[in-house]
Amino acid sequence: MKLAAIDIGSNSVHMVVAETTGRETFEVIDREKAMVKLGAGAFRDHRLTPRAFDAGLDVLRRYRKLADRLGADEILAVATEAIRDTENGGEFLSRVGQETGIEPRVISGREEARLIYLAVRNALDFGSDKILEIDIGGGSVELIVGDTRHLLLSESVKLGVQRLRDLFGDQPLGKGRRKQLEEHVRRVAGPAIKHARALGFSRVVGTSGTIRALGDAAHRLAGKQPWRSVNAEVAELKDLKRLADRLTGISLSERGEIKGIDRERTDTIHLGSVLLIELLELARAESITLCEASLREGVILEFLGRKSDGTAVLAIPDVRPRATLQLARKYGMGGPRERHVAKLALQIFDQTVLHHELGSRERELLEYSALLFSVGQYIGFRNYQAHSDYIISNSGIRGFNDEEVELISLVVLYHRKGEPSKKHPRVKALDKSARRVLKVLSAILRVSVGLDRSNSQSVNNVRCEVKDEVLHLFVSGEDDLELAIWGGQRRSEPLGKALGLDVEVVRRAGERDEE
Repeated sequence: MKLAAIDIGSNSVHMVVAETTGRETFEVIDREKAMVKLGAGAFRDHRLTPRAFDAGLDVLRRYRKLADRLGADEILAVATEAIRDTENGGEFLSRVGQETGIEPRVISGREEARLIYLAVRNALDFGSDKILEIDIGGGSVELIVGDTRHLLLSESVKLGVQRLRDLFGDQPLGKGRRKQLEEHVRRVAGPAIKHARALGFSRVVGTSGTIRALGDAAHRLAGKQPWRSVNAEVAELKDLKRLADRLTGISLSERGEIKGIDRERTDTIHLGSVLLIELLELARAESITLCEASLREGVILEFLGRKSDGTAVLAIPDVRPRATLQLARKYGMGGPRERHVAKLALQIFDQTVLHHELGSRERELLEYSALLFSVGQYIGFRNYQAHSDYIISNSGIRGFNDEEVELISLVVLYHRKGEPSKKHPRVKALDKSARRVLKVLSAILRVSVGLDRSNSQSVNNVRCEVKDEVLHLFVSGEDDLELAIWGGQRRSEPLGKALGLDVEVVRRAGERDEE
C-alpha cells in the first residue's frame, strides 16, 4: 500500500509518499516541501492573506497530482495552527476539498504533539531515557515528554516563528527588542517547561525545519565538519548562541548567505534562533539532538496502527534493531546466516573484552554490522563488501548518527579483503579511538564470517581462551567443522593484530553441540 501524508502548516506545506513494508513500518519514496507561509500576517489579522490562500491551493493541487501519479492508495492530510486560528481557515479547507478531493483534518496542538511523538519514537533510539521533544512550527511550539513506550506530556504554546514575526518583524533585533522577545518566550513557554522538568527528562530532541536548519548552521559556523544527515546529531547550545548573535544583527539577505540557512527562512530564522535558545535555557539543557522525523510520519504511523488492530500505535520496538533488519530484508538478507554470524561475533567480542576493552556501544555496532555485512550481494558477489558499504552509507538508516553509520559501513567494508589503513581517506578522517574500534570490530566480523564459510551454520558456539599469548577459538558443533575451522583460521590474522595475540581456531575436544 502507498500512502501520501500532507501537513498543512503555518510556515510550510509538506507531503511524504510512503510504501508500507510491514504492519506498522513504511519506507518514504518521495518528499515535497513548499514554503507557503500560510501564517504570515494571519496571527495578527486572524485571516489567511489572499496570497497565502491562493498559494496554498496551488501547492495542494500539485500535491494531489503527484500523489496520484505515484499511485497513492490513501491521502492523509492534517491542518494545524494557521487553519485553527483564522476566520477563513474553514473556507480554505472547503476550497481544498472542492478542487482537489483532499479532506484535511484540523488537529489540536496537543494532537499535533502526540503525532510528532509517534514519529520521533520511530526515528530515534530512546534507550532508557525520558526525552523532551521540541517542535518549532510557524504558529506554535509543541513540547512533548515521553519515553520509548509512554507519552507523558503534550503541550502546545503559541510561539511559532510566523506568529513571532507578526510581533517582532523581520528586521535585525537591537538589544532592547531581543530582550523583549526573550521575556515573551519565557512568559509563554515557562509554565509548560516547568511541568516538563517536574516530570524529568535526560535529553532534549528537536524536530521541525527551523530547528534542523539552526542546528546545521550553528555546527558549520563553529567550523566543524558538515554532517551528511542531521538525524541523531547533536547541536551545542554555545554554538547556537554564537549563531543567534550573528542572525539577530544582520539583514534578511545576509542571513541567507549563512551556510545551512535556506533563503526562504530568512524572515523568521533570527527569531527562531532566540526562541530555541530560550527554550533550551528554560529546560536547563546544554545541547539538543536533531531529528528528521515529523508530523507527517506520525500521521502515517497512526493510520497503520489503526489499520492493523483498531488502535493507535502504542508500543514500537527499539528503532535501531528494527531499522537494521528493515534494511537487511529490503535486500533479501538478515536471515538465519546473518543472525548466526552476529551470534558468533558477539560471543568472540564478549570473551575477549579484557583484551580489546570496548563497551556496549561498540558491541551493538558489531551486531548491526553482522546483520548487514551481506546486503551488497543483492548487487553481486564480486566485491560485495564494497556494495554493502555503499548501501549502508547511503540508506539513511534511522536511529544512527553519521559517525555510527560510517563505522558500520567501514566495519562491513573491511570484513573481507584488506585491512583498515590511514591511506584510506575515510579511515584517516576517523579519530584515533574510532580507528581502533574499526580495527577490532572488522577483525571479529571477518573471523565470524569465516567460521560460517559453508553458509550452513555448522558452528554452534565459540569459546575463547588466551594462553601463552595465543587466543584459542574453540568451536563446537555436530557437523564436520573442517571447512569452518579453515575459514576462520585463514581470516584470523587481522584479529591477532588487533588484540596483540596469535590466533588458533580448533574444534573443542570432547564436546558436542551446546546451545
